[in-house]
Amino acid sequence: MKLIGGLATPALPTTPAGVELCAVAVFAGVRAVNLAQFAVASPVALREATSPVLLLVVLGGYLAESAAIGAVVVSARAYRDRRWGWADTATAGAVLLAQPLFTAASDRTGSWTAWGFACTLSSAVGAAVVFTRRRHIAVAVVVLAGCYLVATLPGAAGGSAATALGNAFAYVGFAVLARLLVGYLRRLAGDAERARSEAARAAAEAARLRERERQQRLLHDNISVLRLFAGGGVPEELDGPLRAQAMALANRVRAFLDDPPVEAGEPGPSLVSVLRAAVGDYRDLPVEASVELADGVPLPEPAAGAVRAAVGTLLANVRMHADASNVVVHADADPAEGEWEVTVADDGRGFDPAATPRGFGLRDQVERALAAHGIAVHVHSVPGDGTRVTLRGPLPASWEAVEPEGTP
Repeated sequence: MKLIGGLATPALPTTPAGVELCAVAVFAGVRAVNLAQFAVASPVALREATSPVLLLVVLGGYLAESAAIGAVVVSARAYRDRRWGWADTATAGAVLLAQPLFTAASDRTGSWTAWGFACTLSSAVGAAVVFTRRRHIAVAVVVLAGCYLVATLPGAAGGSAATALGNAFAYVGFAVLARLLVGYLRRLAGDAERARSEAARAAAEAARLRERERQQRLLHDNISVLRLFAGGGVPEELDGPLRAQAMALANRVRAFLDDPPVEAGEPGPSLVSVLRAAVGDYRDLPVEASVELADGVPLPEPAAGAVRAAVGTLLANVRMHADASNVVVHADADPAEGEWEVTVADDGRGFDPAATPRGFGLRDQVERALAAHGIAVHVHSVPGDGTRVTLRGPLPASWEAVEPEGTP
């Protein structure tokens, strides 16, 4: 809704249907303005007419046709029926040819007694709206201009004849300008409609890909646990923790199937609780969690889920590949830099990041998944000297550091 003169009016939609409604408004508006002008001048026109009765008869017929075509185009919210276009052109031509029946020759140019010229200019506008082919518009304009000249030129003096010829070109001008405007708006609306359709398709495809990645991230850790069980020979001391993790992952799959994706921006848990939950799934690993320095740092959803999944993937990689004797998960927050930091470090085999291609877990579940939430990932590893993965994310502007318990 827009305010015009203090009144609320509906805004036209920027669609092909909106353009057609705008064209109807222009056509009907031009005719209404012309008829309103004549209404103001009608007392003088009736007084100077050679036959006021004929003037009223012709005017009545024209008003009836205008009301009929107005009702049709307003009801349809478009002026695209060529039959009405030809009917309006024929009616306008008849009105112009009837002008000599109730006007003197001296009044047929520049006088509201000969009201046909001004009122039929809207027919030239209407022809540019209703007809899609240029030749049809040209025929309508020739009919209007020809009827006007036939009715006006006979008996016209030199100056009046020149005025009549100039007036005839007004039909051409109105039709050309209306055609340029309406044609441009129709092309513009068509382009906008296609762009909206493309954007909708792109959004649907992006949503499909996000959902697929979400499923892949969920299944990746499950596959790691299943491989351990399927391979057989699981050490007795790992059997209990792995079964507990398998149950936790099964519950996550059930929650995934039952619940819709979490919308961005919803409040989530704290960074500390997310890290402790992730570490809790890997009790079989020698993990030391030192996360108190990040106490009170909030993580909005779905970033919290992405961080938990990423840390879980890093710990799963340690279990599967590192053969580490010590793993440290450290968290801190730096208000001066406006960011929090999480480090997952192990003293295992390590690898050469430049020579070793990233697997799905590190590439998709860690780097790409966290990048989507503005969280940077840095991987440092040396063969034989372990691996350290650092995650950095933004602190909320309103966050204030919380002193860990026991701090003097």
